Formats: sequence, C-alpha cells, structure tokens
Amino acid sequence: MDFLTIDKLLLITVFFVPGFIYLKSYRLFIAEVRTDFSKDLYEAIGVSFINAIIFSYPIYKINTADFIRNYSFWYFLCMFLIIIVFPFLWVVFYYKISKCKWFSKYLITPTKSTWDSFFMMRYDYWVIISLKNGGKIAGKYGKSSISSTYPMKEEIYIEDLWTLDEEGDFSESIPNNCGVLITADEISLINFYKFKIE
Repeated sequence: MDFLTIDKLLLITVFFVPGFIYLKSYRLFIAEVRTDFSKDLYEAIGVSFINAIIFSYPIYKINTADFIRNYSFWYFLCMFLIIIVFPFLWVVFYYKISKCKWFSKYLITPTKSTWDSFFMMRYDYWVIISLKNGGKIAGKYGKSSISSTYPMKEEIYIEDLWTLDEEGDFSESIPNNCGVLITADEISLINFYKFKIE
C-alpha cells in the first residue's frame, strides 16, 4: 500500500470519525435522548466537516508524501490529535462555557432540566425530602449519592439517612443504614442545606 492510498484513507477518516467522537463525548457530559444511527450520521458528518475546516491548513501541510515519509511519527500524531483529541476538547470547551452565567443570557442551555442542572454541580448537601404521603426523609447527599439524568425518570439515591429531632433539625445517622432510593412520584418537596452537623 503506497503513501497516497494511506493519505486518502486518512483524509476520509477526517470527515467521519471526529463527529462520532464529538457526539459520544457530548453524551458523557450532557444527557440526551438516544437517537437512531441515521440521525447521528448526518450530525457526525457535519461536525467532522467543521473540525476539518478548522484544521484545514495543518491537514493540507502534513498530507504530502514527503512529510509522511520523512516525519511519519509526527504525521500520525497530528492526525490523532485532529481526529480524536480535539473533537473531545470541543465538547469540554462547550460544556465549560455553557456553565457560565452569560451563556444563558444569549443562548439556550444544553442541560435539559432543572433537576439535571442542579445535581450536575455535585455539591454535598443535607436534604430533607417531604413525601406526598406526609412523611419525611432526611439524610446526606454526598459523593456516593446518585441522581438520575434526562431522559430517565427523576430518581434520587441518598447515601446516608439521618433522624430529625423535635425541632426538625438533623440529629444522628441511622445505624447500619445503606441509604434510600426515592422516585419523583413519591416526592412533594426537597429542601437542601449546606452546613455542618456538630
């Protein structure tokens, strides 16, 4: 296989693979409804073309037989960065700026629900959940706690259950508890608190 054939193969890859890398990476940061392959294909090709346009000059400069023959390591490293690494970095960059306050003033936030926006901050909270049946569940929402994301039904797992005293303040952790899973259908209200229990 000569260099021109490899050259053409990699150029074709430039216009297909980056888009799929972008879409898969995007769904690691921002929850989305799963779509069929045919819909993803057009979006992936579009993203790949944008990526190729951005890096059109370096792609043009390195895609010569002389460069590949003399600097094969740097050639494949550059192609790896363009095809794999940068599409992922675009997602990270977009995700970071979408969290800025000014972003929501001019553009629609990519996060699909308030539930997702809140729990994606990943802070530790003390929570009191008021149930529709009148009961209350109190506990710690920490690093081992989990909340569902769009498009799944809202659910929350609290890792550590606590009792409440007569005044409604946190008293102590329930011995040997392993947390609790609660669905949104059972929840009337969730109160979050950021403070230390002495």
